[in-house]
Amino acid sequence: MRKFLLPLVLMLAVCGWSQSQPTVSAAQTSQHFDGKWWSKTSSEEHSGFLDGADDCLTWTAHKQIWSRNQRGFGGTWSQLNDAIGKFYKDHPELRDLGVVDVWKKVIEQSSRKAVPNSENAETWKNPHWYMDGFWWLDETPDQKQGFVEGYLWCMRTQVPTPSETYSKSVSFYVKKIDAFTRANADSKADREKVALILRRYTDKKSAATSK
Repeated sequence: MRKFLLPLVLMLAVCGWSQSQPTVSAAQTSQHFDGKWWSKTSSEEHSGFLDGADDCLTWTAHKQIWSRNQRGFGGTWSQLNDAIGKFYKDHPELRDLGVVDVWKKVIEQSSRKAVPNSENAETWKNPHWYMDGFWWLDETPDQKQGFVEGYLWCMRTQVPTPSETYSKSVSFYVKKIDAFTRANADSKADREKVALILRRYTDKKSAATSK
């Protein structure tokens, strides 16, 4: 009887340990936003991703890729999308390279021949630029999806000690922002920036960790 006791105890201990470990949801696992992801998603999702990543990189991570007032890329967002797509097409061996890394390469290649903005060009100097609730309401579902993907990618990989964390799925946050902006349509509340609206749904800190 004794020879079965130790294996039984070990089995119970392992089961108890595994049940006590916190489960990590798929939403908490960093997705690889690389050439393979790029090839499977729409140009609207690409644009949204670049917006979200740029917003977080500039205002939270403080790792600005370019200046929106002096773009560093002599073209539109659509042309930037095309340039990133062309890079992946021309360099299939680099399809594992992240979208933001390719973005930096495109900026570097384009900066030498970029045309400076005119003095009358529209500029945005406020935090988070023009991306408020009214802007969100005009975005397509793919653009909204991409924005949250880009913003959360940055929060999870580019901010060393984030003051807020997001463990839910991308769709969860998209729905929350949708609900907030629709409920406040045509009101001053929709002047709130999307990044700040998203912050309303950050993970709640426990009493122990908040002390």
